[in-house]
Amino acid sequence: MKQTAAMWKKTVFCLLGLIGMVILLAATTAVFFLALEWSEPDAAQAASSASPAQAAQSSLNTWEFTGQLEDWRLLLVNNTISMPKDKMPDLETVGIIQVDRRIVDDLQAMLKTASGDGVELTLSSGYRSEERQEELFQKAVEDNRFLGMNLEMAEAVAAESVARAGHSEHNTGLAIDFNGVLETFDETPEYRWLQRHAYEYGFVLRYPQEKSELTGIRFEPWHFRYVGQEHAEKMRLLNLCLEEYVTYLTAQQNHS
Repeated sequence: MKQTAAMWKKTVFCLLGLIGMVILLAATTAVFFLALEWSEPDAAQAASSASPAQAAQSSLNTWEFTGQLEDWRLLLVNNTISMPKDKMPDLETVGIIQVDRRIVDDLQAMLKTASGDGVELTLSSGYRSEERQEELFQKAVEDNRFLGMNLEMAEAVAAESVARAGHSEHNTGLAIDFNGVLETFDETPEYRWLQRHAYEYGFVLRYPQEKSELTGIRFEPWHFRYVGQEHAEKMRLLNLCLEEYVTYLTAQQNHS
């Protein structure tokens, strides 16, 4: 009888222990899912916490160009947006090129600092007239025709590297080609210096390799564009090309 009572008592203790374990497991599971729910923001919170770069990239899918921004440094010219006739630059000569005189001080300061760092930046191309740009475009078309392309294809391929007249950044006086326009320029110390320091003087790489679908121009490591120091710093921070950055600022203005 005592043995039976002892066995019964042992069984009760086992059952109570099992019930306790089940309760503990249930409580732990509930706490886990509750914490998970708290840690995941809802869709509205996720949308509002999206980075500026993501917001700009998203708006690119729906935004259409409606006009230039007021800031002359952000003048946008590309294969689909032509150079405004009333925005022709007041030019000044630096070395062998001409540029918008408003960028001369920053350009010369950058060249001086680079030289002090043992890096020699040479100026290969700056402002171009529409007539000169047309000559370059037609030369590229002729070269493509020589390779056997029909006229339509020759012009399309040419436009990937040489803008049509009125659609070139060089018409703005704000763009500069450095060190001989070499395809291998991105392998040089000069390019690496520009990548690290150009933004400090208001210049950005205009046609990054990963942005060619947005800019309409293939990677040009030698081509830098003046946008002003504050804009250059922000474009660098957000990893935006000029098309994206103008879209980003336009969206901000429209929602302010």
